[in-house]
This record gives sequence, C-alpha cells and structure tokens, in this order.
Amino acid sequence: MLSILTHRKAGGLNMFEEKSPTGISQAEVERLNEEQRKVNEIPFKSQDSFLDFELSVIFAPAENNNAFSNVHNDYRQHTGEPFEPTQNPFPLDVFPAKVQQIINETNKCLNFPIDYMGASILYAVSVAIGNTHDVEVQRGWQERAVLYIVLVGKKGAMKTHPIKWALKPIQERDKEKFNTYKEQLKEYKTALARSKSEGTDPPEKPVPLQMLLGDATLESVQSVHDANKRGIGIDVDEFRSWYKNFNRYNSGNDESFWLSNWSLQPLRVNRKTSDPIFIELPFISVIGTIQPALLNDLAENRTEDGFLDRLLFVTTENQNMPYWSNKEVNQDRLTDWKTIISNLLQLELTPDGDYSIRPKTLKFNPEAKEILRKWQRSNADEGNNSINDDIRGILTKMQQYAIRLALCLEMLRYACIENEAKEISPDSVRGALKLVEYFKNSARRVLTTISNDSPLERLPANKQRLYELLPETFKKGTGVAIADSLGVKDRMFGYFLNDKNLFKRVKQGEYEKLL
Repeated sequence: MLSILTHRKAGGLNMFEEKSPTGISQAEVERLNEEQRKVNEIPFKSQDSFLDFELSVIFAPAENNNAFSNVHNDYRQHTGEPFEPTQNPFPLDVFPAKVQQIINETNKCLNFPIDYMGASILYAVSVAIGNTHDVEVQRGWQERAVLYIVLVGKKGAMKTHPIKWALKPIQERDKEKFNTYKEQLKEYKTALARSKSEGTDPPEKPVPLQMLLGDATLESVQSVHDANKRGIGIDVDEFRSWYKNFNRYNSGNDESFWLSNWSLQPLRVNRKTSDPIFIELPFISVIGTIQPALLNDLAENRTEDGFLDRLLFVTTENQNMPYWSNKEVNQDRLTDWKTIISNLLQLELTPDGDYSIRPKTLKFNPEAKEILRKWQRSNADEGNNSINDDIRGILTKMQQYAIRLALCLEMLRYACIENEAKEISPDSVRGALKLVEYFKNSARRVLTTISNDSPLERLPANKQRLYELLPETFKKGTGVAIADSLGVKDRMFGYFLNDKNLFKRVKQGEYEKLL
C-alpha cells in the first residue's frame, strides 16, 4: 500500500498533510510534524534554503518509515547527530544485465552479500580501466576512476571472498605477465653474459608488469607503479593492518601520499639509493575490509585531514555467518565475468612522448551533464547547510566520486558490449548518483558507529563486568581483589588500568573511572 504526503508551509512552519486515508496514520503524521517543528527551531547558516526545500510528493510503503527518511536525515544532520538509515539496499540496477546476473548468482550460490559483491566489481572495473580513460568535467578538470573502498562487517560476514572472486581475472593476467617476465629474465641473463664476454653494451633488464599488490611497503608500491604506468590496485584483506603500517618503514608521511594519490596529484620520489621516480598520472585504487569494532581506531586523527572522507564504506544488513549452499555458479557467469574484465584489460594506453601516457578522454553528453549539475547543486546545498563537519567532508568528496563512478559504469557498459565508450551517458550518471546515495548512507552509518562507540563496548564481557563493579574511585588493591574474583589476573588488570580512555590515575595507587 502506498501513502502520499504533500509538503506545505503554514505560519512559518513546514508541515505535512496526509492525502491518503488508507496510508500512514494521523498519529504518524503528527509525530512527523513534531520532528519538523524541532528542525525549525534549529539555527543554521541558511535556514530558508532548508525550510523551503520542495518535498512535493513522497511515495513509500506504509509498512515502514522510509517516507520520513529524508526529513529525519535532515533533522538529525542539522542537529549535529549522525544519521543511521534503517535500510540501505545496494542499487543493483545500476549495472548492466550481465553483471546483475553475476552478482545475483554469486549471492545465491556462494552467499556473497550483494553489497560486498557490487563494490568488489566496481573496484575490479576501476583497476582494469586504470589510466586508459578519464572523464572531463570542464576544460582543465579531468577525473580518473581511482576508488578507495572499505567493506565493513563482522568476522565471518563474507567480506574477503567477493573481492578475491572479482579480482580473479586480473590475478590471472598478473600470473601470465609474471611467467613472461621469468622467460625474459632468462634471456636477459644469457644476453648479459654474452655482452660481458664480447665487450658490448649490456641488454636492458626486463621488469615485471604487475597490477595487484597486497599489503606492500610504500617504496614497493611506487616501484611497481613506475614499471606499470597503466595503474595498479592495492588489495588489503585487513584494512587496519594497511593504515597501521603508515610510516612504519620510512620517516616520510605515507598518509600524505595516499591523500595525494586520491586527488590524482603527480608522484615524485627522490631516493639516495635508487633512481628518482616521476609519475605524472598516478593511478592506485585501494580496497580492504574492516570490522565495525575497529572503525573508531580508523577514524582516530583521520577526520581533519580528509582521509576518512575519501573512503567509500560498504555495509550490509545481514552480518550472520551463512550456511554453505549446494548450488554451483553457472559456468556462463564465470565466463561472462572473465570476458568483461578482459575487454577492459585489452584497452591500450595512448603514449604521450617517450615516458608519458595520455588517457582517452570522455565527455558528458549534454543531458548527462545537466543531470550531474542539478545533483551537484543539491549536494552543495546539503553540505552548506550542514553543521556536521564530518558529513560536509563526505559530501564534498562524493562530488568527485559521482564523476568517477559514472566513468566506471560507462566503461563497464562498454565491456558488456552495450556502448562504444565515446561519451558519458545519462544512464551512467543516474547510476553513479544512485551509488553515491548508497555510499553516503553507508558513511552515515559508519559515523554513527564511530560517534556511539565506547571504549568499554570494545572490551570482552568479563572486563566490562569488572569495570562496572569497580567504584568510581578506588585503590589498586581493591581493584585487584575485584579482578581476581572475576578471574582476571593481576598482570592483566595492570594493563587494564593503563587504558587512559577508561581510567585516570589520581595519585599513586589510586584511580578514577572515566566512563
């Protein structure tokens, strides 16, 4: 059953009227109006632009509260409270029919969550495109398909397998290239020995052309990319291990490198022990997985510099460990996916001089550009009216992601033999904007998790109980006795007391709880 709500303005207030007696109850409408009155009492920079927004007609199933989701979103955003959508289905329809079949079949046969598989396919497409194509927004402003994706889920929630499945055709290409490199290396060694005996110039040493890397050092990433100007992908099973290793092996700022790479800034590396590196068009996409309990750790000191804003978070409703299925993925789907990625990998780089490349540039057709511009104005208004800096930062980066995702979808249609990749179509833009809305809602979910997360909630049950039983202020001996009654050893209790998020040392041997 559908319920239709219309928006009107009366006495300076935005109000809602129910137009269908068979839809949402009058009590629900009154509750919505009460929420709206609260919004009108909130001072923010451009109140009129928010109060006058046109919510002319909303269609939603009467059995849920989705009809109110936009209003609740704005209300909670403007009060500074992160918003967690109750439902955020992945927009599967943005993909070509062949890709939808692949995602549905891996979901049915392999239990891959649709959200995770859809995001993994976007990532694989991003890497396969690399620097072969870019998209021009305005003269002098081009975007490429670089994506930073993080799959968020509990242990056993099937985060890793979809990534491996989607990347398999690229992994196979890497294997073929490596085998070719090994043969070339044998020939090189033979030719080198001959040149030494004959006193001729040594041959040029071959380099492996690799597209995918795991949790590698920054120096390795830069060297591999220098050999492969097309672009590379970083696949880190545990996203935490990746960012925790920033600056581990050098005194530089790894995080600054990844910020610049996302922004498509030229890569310059000067080392004392090796030749300098200059990559005019860096292309490094990143994907990884993380557990919800580690999101606070990821966010620590990474909201102000914009690192968190650059991440496309993927969340899914079902976090249960699935039962194994007896169904097998149809061989046609495996063949289809390999063909799709192969079609992208066969795209050639256009040389630009001896050491540079020049991507083939696609432009938005007029209708597509107007759709994008209209959305951008709406997105900018949402960001300008927000009093939550975290939300504002996400909305800013989503404007670039809308462009990059449109390029990914257009090239994916090309790989599925649905177009000739001559321009960005309206369908690709509409699909990209659906994806952006999905990723925006996922980001809000993550922000809610981060803001609501307590250091206490991340502890095992026995330590939560121990914390509860400790007095507000206590001597260490008292704490040791309580810990011992719960089976927590003295040494472990000592480590527990050192957690500055939980305890404050008042004086020698005396502590105060902070939560």
